[in-house]
Amino acid sequence: MGTDSNIVFGLQATNTVKVGAYGAVEGDAVDVGYTDGGVKMEKSEEQFDIKVDQIVGAIESYTIDDELKITVALAEASVENLAIAFGYPTTAVAAGVLSFGGKSSNTNRTIYLNTKGINGGNRKTTLYKCKPDGNTSPAYLKGDKTMIDVTFKVLVDTSETAEGMRGTITETGTDTTAPTVAMTTPADGATVAKDAKSTVLLSFTETNVMDANSLVYGDTIIINNITTPASAVFVEGSISYDKSAKTVLFTPTDNWTGSDTLQLTVSTGVRDANGNNLAAPFIGQFDVAA
Repeated sequence: MGTDSNIVFGLQATNTVKVGAYGAVEGDAVDVGYTDGGVKMEKSEEQFDIKVDQIVGAIESYTIDDELKITVALAEASVENLAIAFGYPTTAVAAGVLSFGGKSSNTNRTIYLNTKGINGGNRKTTLYKCKPDGNTSPAYLKGDKTMIDVTFKVLVDTSETAEGMRGTITETGTDTTAPTVAMTTPADGATVAKDAKSTVLLSFTETNVMDANSLVYGDTIIINNITTPASAVFVEGSISYDKSAKTVLFTPTDNWTGSDTLQLTVSTGVRDANGNNLAAPFIGQFDVAA
């Protein structure tokens, strides 16, 4: 016994389909161009019926296998899009030339769909681990455009939680509230240990998730050493975002130096998944123990 269902996402012209290497954040994914006809998502299940007997019929039905596919009709026949359609890695394209023959590497991708949501809002679909099936017919025309049908199998990503092993669909149409941020560890005005790479934790208050692409250290999030205010020095380091906890963790490259004073700034360029920016910049301060 099997069941099938199709969903077609109609894309706004301002919205995108982005394809990146497996595990790539959306900011590192490539916009694959305008789609004509939306994105078709097809889910099929194979089910096993439990029968009390052949006359009475089924009393329960269990899913024993399922499959999810998405198909995108690309209207831009670049060689990069052809490489995706044929199932080749990005390394197959160099200087505008697509070299195809035998495939020597895995081509798992992460896909981001930004589409219309309810009530004029937005909907973000993230599919973690996808593989193009390599079957396409890029020679036909629609108007003056060469179309490319690209179909991806959405694989199970066992590194994700059980209920979200294929991806997430986030509806962001009802959230118009600006997120807020606070220093958690250390608290604003507190201290960190010297001669150590003590981390700095920021916590966001937000109904949905934050837009990870807006969280960029050295741009929207900055820590400066202001021990000598006239010659403040940028502190080298990196950040990571925990979407479940809605926190950002900063790890310095070098140990903190005793008695220094640090200033942390979060700009209004930081936004949530619905595009709501911080209402005002956040400025916090902490010291290094003497």
